[in-house]
Amino acid sequence: MILQETIKGLTFNIYGKNNNLDANIDKVTFRQTEIKITGSNNKITIGDEAQLQNLLIHIRGSNNEIHIGAESHLIGHMLLKGKRQSIKIGDRTTFKNVYLLSQENKNIEIGSDCMLSYDIAIRTTDAHSVINLETNERTNHADHVKIGNHVWIAANCLISKGVTISDDCIIGARSVVTKPFTEPHCTIAGSPAKVIKRGTSWTRERL
Repeated sequence: MILQETIKGLTFNIYGKNNNLDANIDKVTFRQTEIKITGSNNKITIGDEAQLQNLLIHIRGSNNEIHIGAESHLIGHMLLKGKRQSIKIGDRTTFKNVYLLSQENKNIEIGSDCMLSYDIAIRTTDAHSVINLETNERTNHADHVKIGNHVWIAANCLISKGVTISDDCIIGARSVVTKPFTEPHCTIAGSPAKVIKRGTSWTRERL
């Protein structure tokens, strides 16, 4: 549907045309959620039984896509700036207070059944340039971020541009992740982050 209907718990602030929300509104819960768009032809898809609370979805650009999976519980801020980019979040993934920044034509993908704690930032860009004085070239180029399925990211982490995190990994609190980790079943921690234990998994239950 076009983003202009009245929906309980959801407000719109739209400047543009052909911006669409694909969701079964009767099966999605909104609480103090805002969708803010400056641009056209953007699409937001939300799966059934998703719960969005104190969430700002902000798109500045056109022809972008945001996908939120079924049974996800999200609190935070998604900012997508540019054209033909995407933020995709899998089913049953939960956020406590997470900031996502997708910019410079780079995407963010977060898998299913992930658990992200509070005060976490995931960014495809530093937003500003670091220059090599000898070559006068930029050195901190933007890149995609991809987080696998069943990943637990503890509080106060930064996930930076170019990061890949494989399935069933744990990122320790206050970690700064700046490079890919392609091996599954690992505990990763530190600043900069490194593998500190292999052959691990996790569950939401307190056993």
